[in-house]
Amino acid sequence: MVSKPTVFVPLYVYPAPGAWSPLIKIIHEYRDVEFTVVVNPGSGPGPDVLPDSNYLREIPTLTVEPNVHVLGYVATNYANRPFETVQAEVARYADWPSVGSNPALALDGIFFDETPQAYNPSAAKFLEELSILVKCQQGFGPSNIVVHNPGTVPEPPYLTLADGNVVFEGPYDLFCARWNADIFAGIPPESRSKLCCIIHSVPRDVSGDTLKSLVSDVRSIADEVFITHLSQDYYASFGSGWSEFVNLMASSS
Repeated sequence: MVSKPTVFVPLYVYPAPGAWSPLIKIIHEYRDVEFTVVVNPGSGPGPDVLPDSNYLREIPTLTVEPNVHVLGYVATNYANRPFETVQAEVARYADWPSVGSNPALALDGIFFDETPQAYNPSAAKFLEELSILVKCQQGFGPSNIVVHNPGTVPEPPYLTLADGNVVFEGPYDLFCARWNADIFAGIPPESRSKLCCIIHSVPRDVSGDTLKSLVSDVRSIADEVFITHLSQDYYASFGSGWSEFVNLMASSS
């Protein structure tokens, strides 16, 4: 059985009026596609108890959509940040709906960036405790999702500590090199539903059937995918191939 595709969106686009419209439009057009969207007000939730008024206006336009999960960005610096600092950022996201008196500010979980690839018992304990923290937070829900981003294939013990893992983040040329070197060959097929690939700097001539082939290859590794032709500010805007990519994801299901 072919699993359902999910478009992964690192939404590091500041929500000025209309800035998120290309995403909202696509979400409405492709109801059979799921979207995982990561918001990042200030390299995390920001220093204040609530994000600014633009975020307060735009985040509910995502959380109300039935085919969207919204995650808050938190960096771990490869499990080297003080646990209390990371804990506080998780709690700040979880408090948004109560502090803002708006249930539509409730996110679905946390995207932990810069997680380690090589196994280390203390790092594993750090991440395990963070997962427990997210799963127990009242302000997330109902899924309380945890996603790790090592940016490469992590050692197997880490795969069980999160609901999702980013097994590739980088430019197109690097993805092709790793694909040709069979770096992804050891990933069990049953893990695909928990994995994500993020590819930027795709050449402009990779379109049509060539882009379709790329989406097919990436989908053989991971159910959650983000592909953009942008080579600068690739998480801060939507490229010209955005609609084509989502359409190909929809047809890959």
